[in-house]
Amino acid sequence: MPDNRTIKIGGRLIGRGLSTLLVAEIGGNHGGDPELARRMVQAAAEAGADAVKFQAYRSAAFMSRRNPYYEELESEELSYEDLAALMAAAHDHGLAAGLTAFDDEGVELAVSARAEFIKIASGDITHHRLLEKAARTDKPIFISTGASTQAEVDAAMDTLDKAKGRLVVMQCASLYPAPLDSVDLAVMDRWLRSGVPAGYSDHTIGTTAARMAVTLGALVLEKHFTIDRDLPGGDNSISALPEDFRELADWKALRVIMWGDDTKRIQPGEMEMRPVIRRAVVAKRDLPAGWKLTENDVALMRPPRADGALGPNYLGHVVRRTLKNGVNEGELISLADLADA
Repeated sequence: MPDNRTIKIGGRLIGRGLSTLLVAEIGGNHGGDPELARRMVQAAAEAGADAVKFQAYRSAAFMSRRNPYYEELESEELSYEDLAALMAAAHDHGLAAGLTAFDDEGVELAVSARAEFIKIASGDITHHRLLEKAARTDKPIFISTGASTQAEVDAAMDTLDKAKGRLVVMQCASLYPAPLDSVDLAVMDRWLRSGVPAGYSDHTIGTTAARMAVTLGALVLEKHFTIDRDLPGGDNSISALPEDFRELADWKALRVIMWGDDTKRIQPGEMEMRPVIRRAVVAKRDLPAGWKLTENDVALMRPPRADGALGPNYLGHVVRRTLKNGVNEGELISLADLADA
């Protein structure tokens, strides 16, 4: 059942036993075109996403011009004004909106534009000054852990201590695409079982890993999203399409239904099945009144009726007792049939 460690993301609560927050990572898939980004927001909403996420950065501020990806990322930049408008559009569609912040200005934009969460990319897990800046806000923080050791994750969590209670640690493999044998969902599962709010940032092709993460109880599932895998730039070629998100939205709803809570109980309708499937003491053969019962006279079998049935624990109570009434083969032996009951 849901515990007290829940985190509010917009109008939704996430936590153990609650529905996974499904985040459409639009990232740079818009190629720097705010109108295309707006279309992706609408498509994500129609496909069942709970949230969208964009990236707030200035290439020159966080990447050397000699980096081989510099020109690509620079071409995918959106102005902070466009990002603020896109987050407002997400809110209009009933979605939560998040930003990956790469610097102080990105964190401040997340606050001013009413982002529901701040994302820290895997590459910045050791950028403790940025983590401290994010932790000083009141925003939930999702931090990805791709290409990191557990010691680096622990150090980041220590730095984010002020954000405890609104922090989600995201298992991630920084591979594009990530092969299925790299996702290591056992790490996320271990975090969850030890009480660490954890989710999964998925870079695999298809929905197999994502569905597994949801099944294991990921608080957050983030997956790259596009409306066309043939679009240039970004991560379009490895991204999920709207139909993939509809599948994941259905899956996370089913997971809640199937998971239930941790209280073992008799389910509705099961009471009618109990007498049908449970064994009771019956006569192994026709037995006359006045017969003293032995172990050879009785058997434990699924009975013909429920009334008067004596379960297996009554077997010792019945043996060596005398029958008051005759009992036919396969019929119940009830307490009313015993002369000295």
